[in-house]
Amino acid sequence: MVAKLNRPVYDSVQVIRAIFAERVHNKEFYEALLPDLVGKIVTYIEFGGDPSKLDPFDLSPYITQQRINEEARLKVTLKENPEPLVRLIDKRKTSLIGLYYPAKDKLPYDILENMRRKHGLLFCPSCGEPGKPGTLDHYFPKDAYPELAAVLVNLTPMCSECQGRKGTDFQDKQGKKIFIHPYFDPVDQVLISLDIHEPYSCPAAFNVSIPANVDLVLRRLVCAHIRGVDFVERFEDFCRSQYMTLLGIFAKERLDPDPDTAIRIVRRFLRNTEDQSVNRWETIFYRGVLNNPNLLNYLDNGELPDFL
Repeated sequence: MVAKLNRPVYDSVQVIRAIFAERVHNKEFYEALLPDLVGKIVTYIEFGGDPSKLDPFDLSPYITQQRINEEARLKVTLKENPEPLVRLIDKRKTSLIGLYYPAKDKLPYDILENMRRKHGLLFCPSCGEPGKPGTLDHYFPKDAYPELAAVLVNLTPMCSECQGRKGTDFQDKQGKKIFIHPYFDPVDQVLISLDIHEPYSCPAAFNVSIPANVDLVLRRLVCAHIRGVDFVERFEDFCRSQYMTLLGIFAKERLDPDPDTAIRIVRRFLRNTEDQSVNRWETIFYRGVLNNPNLLNYLDNGELPDFL
């Protein structure tokens, strides 16, 4: 489940100013857009990525009449839109999205690479699945918000599974956010509890729930988020695999002349995983085991499966 992340160390406004300063083509468009985009970034940060506060830009006011006239004089094929302003809007949108795909010698190539590769995460901050996330997700999709394509606070590390499931969704029909923003939302508390049901030799179910102390606004957002990234089914598959590994560990532990207790072993496992996040999958799993006295007793004294 989601982990709270520090915002990028690079200043989003200063980086955008530097990117725009590098522009050679359509310089008048970028110069006209910059003040309003800076204001939008400030609003983005102030309201924590709230979609009700951030409408997509209409790019037409930033295109000069001279450019429209020049575009109108161009010969176009029947496949192209005959309206010069519409064609220019599409071109400017493409150029804004292209800022997210810079050449190696241009901004913000190195910054984006650092955000993708040097975040130090051992799990996806969107779902909590183990593994180093290698992609960046646009919280506000770049097709709908091309002006935010290279804005750093709009980019968060994410695993490919979450990115594929999230797609371009970001709000419901009422305009409310449906995905947690790891830079801004208050998600450094326990958001997921796990109940493991008998028989403990092969559990009947791994049930997840949201703790009662999570307030209603955050609870609604967590529910929408876990549906959006298909958390429950993915996490249950992880729990089945992790549980069989755990049974194997205790089968070997019992062969020791002086076996350790389940509560001590599981507590060590939990300490090793919860430092980065209380909502990463391993932490949720071991917390669920540790909070189940009957399961701990089974691990110490119960009859383990023969196939271990």
